[in-house]
Amino acid sequence: MDPQDTIGFKRFAILVGINAYSEKPLKACVRDVKRIRAYLDELSPHVDTTMMVAGGSDVDVEPSDPTGYSVNWPTVKNVLAALDRVNSMSKAGDFVYVHFSGHGTRKAPEDEFSNQSTGDLALVLCDDEKRSAVKYLNGWQLAQSLKGMVDKKVVVTLVLDCCFSATVYRKDDPEVRFLQYDPNIGLDDSTEYQGHAGSEDDTSRHASMLPNWIMNPDGYAILSACGPHEEAREPRFDGENCGALSYFLLKALSSGNVAATHRDIYAYIRAHFKKSNIPQSPVLYGNRLQAFFAPPMSDNISEIVPVVEKRGDLQLQAGIAHGVVKGDQFLLSPLGSIDLGSESQPGSTIAHVTNTEAFVSSLELLGPAPISVKTGWVARHLTRHSLRKFPVYLDKKIPEQEEWGELLRKRSLATATDHPFSFNIVLNGDSDCEILDEQGRPIPNTPTIALNDRKAINHVCDTVGHLARFKAIETLSNHTMPSSLRNPFRQSFKLHLSHISAGREATVDPGQLTEVQDGEWIRLVLLNIGQECLYTYVYNMSSDWQVENILRAGYETIPPSDPDAKFGGKFEKRVKFTVPLEEKEKGYMQCHDVLKVFITSRPTSFDLLELPKLGETPKRVSTSFDEGRGNGNYGSDGWEAFEFPVRIYIPALLP
Repeated sequence: MDPQDTIGFKRFAILVGINAYSEKPLKACVRDVKRIRAYLDELSPHVDTTMMVAGGSDVDVEPSDPTGYSVNWPTVKNVLAALDRVNSMSKAGDFVYVHFSGHGTRKAPEDEFSNQSTGDLALVLCDDEKRSAVKYLNGWQLAQSLKGMVDKKVVVTLVLDCCFSATVYRKDDPEVRFLQYDPNIGLDDSTEYQGHAGSEDDTSRHASMLPNWIMNPDGYAILSACGPHEEAREPRFDGENCGALSYFLLKALSSGNVAATHRDIYAYIRAHFKKSNIPQSPVLYGNRLQAFFAPPMSDNISEIVPVVEKRGDLQLQAGIAHGVVKGDQFLLSPLGSIDLGSESQPGSTIAHVTNTEAFVSSLELLGPAPISVKTGWVARHLTRHSLRKFPVYLDKKIPEQEEWGELLRKRSLATATDHPFSFNIVLNGDSDCEILDEQGRPIPNTPTIALNDRKAINHVCDTVGHLARFKAIETLSNHTMPSSLRNPFRQSFKLHLSHISAGREATVDPGQLTEVQDGEWIRLVLLNIGQECLYTYVYNMSSDWQVENILRAGYETIPPSDPDAKFGGKFEKRVKFTVPLEEKEKGYMQCHDVLKVFITSRPTSFDLLELPKLGETPKRVSTSFDEGRGNGNYGSDGWEAFEFPVRIYIPALLP
């Protein structure tokens, strides 16, 4: 965000907490938002806060005049009115924080924009006329109310401390923040459904669990208490029941800074969920690199991983599936650190990986450590041993080869004196430097760099480092899982691409080349034929050397098929492929991409794999997700990675 845009910024908060449900009343929701209100009231500049609560005793009190309900009673109309008020008062650069603590629900998918895998979300609010009754606020209505703020570049944060879990349809637990959907309960009809406001060309406007989410993912962040198949509970902290998400969010804000990014706060929260063994997986959607409630403290956008401390042992929340290798080094820093890119940052320390598992790794501090690393610290990669599999050969004409070797080693790259190698740095003429592949061919979309100074040498080494990371991601696969566990997991799903070719629908299996015309759509189809939830992550590895999360919600949950609930069992994602405009302008008629798909037995985060286009800095867009408890029969560590090579071509014009 441009600092010019935040001069004189304002802050708004809308807090909604409901205990007073006649069916399955809750204990901690009002306490959640009152604690957050107390924290916000101490902030400077002032936060314009609207709080709507319904305590346990309120449900038994009926007003003599139903039309005289207080504007602070948490009804659908009052919540929408509060959002409209904030929208009318806010301007670009302002900050809006919306927090809901209460029951969630979900209904079976009803239209083409519904989430067919998980059903549609609704929040359970109070009725406008009878306090003991409830009314639903559809997810798409909430989205449309927030859309006006997002469109004018207000920074929006939505926190949902509720759940909408399929598993609780068959349970009766008073501490679970979920009510079964009742089709006889009214929905608010004050807002007409406008469908999906995003362009059909935008493959990133997709958020699993949140139906019909129509906002630009660059402009908002959504923090949810759990995934769509899990339960948001009210465990006891400090002797009192609290919503787990609300409790750890307030703890993060109090120990950090409201200018910390959502990424940092989320890393802190998920680490504490992990340490506390709470069977929920908080989920972050949207722009993880905007700040929570103030302009960001730093523009540093290095990918980070949370750290958990248990009885002196440090556990990194990433492992073999993420490309972490024994011996890798990480910089560990506390929440809210100003510069995660500095290796000499005060208050930080360096650790290396001593053991790796599928989704986690063990860390050990290097040398004497006067610093005490705590749960909620974050780790940033310093060295990546996986890149040594892609050695670099230096043309004999290149001077100062020892200096080159040292610069490459700083980027975790090894040098080769002969074949085999993955990259060949050669001189064309006296100073022009070019990067070739192992067969001596120029690597597409890489620059020729004039070696005028040390900065140019660093540029070449950075380029090779980027290419090596891309290649490491492309070749990442599961070779360590025992076949006794891997085979049952692999047999629990079917994965393929589907597209229309020569007037007929063609099915393409992983590893097979798909040829599509420029601008053509294909479908990614995943069938869950097992008995446990699956999680899928979809990345496009493009011809301009970018690795992009095209779900933008990080992962999609695919529950087993549930005929009673009318969802689950199948995931479909339409993806549009095009030849990049820059390549078209150069006269290129084709390019090659790779669709990389990960499937796991429990939710995790693959943010470490994301790469910007070659020569660019990462965008402030993406998502992160937690490593929840494994609930399958695959040792809780089942995972597979698949590649779909895609050739995109522009048809030749007929004479």
